[in-house]
Amino acid sequence: MIKCLIFISGLVLIAKIEELEEAELGDPNCQISDVCVVNSDGEVSSWLNCTDQTELLVRSENILTIVEPKKDILKSYLETIS
Repeated sequence: MIKCLIFISGLVLIAKIEELEEAELGDPNCQISDVCVVNSDGEVSSWLNCTDQTELLVRSENILTIVEPKKDILKSYLETIS
């Protein structure tokens, strides 16, 4: 499922997210893929241009909340990752 992730640091990402059931306490327990950043103007752009890796692991403890993306942001995200 595609969601917007708002991190405690204020960073806003949009990505495909999957919870990892077998994660140990303190280990990363969310896998995100096809990750893009959403800036304060609602513009979507690719994130982590330093790697070709498309799947990342994060700890849910670093995420403040997860929300549904607005339609225009979702459309821009799908265009960016295609």
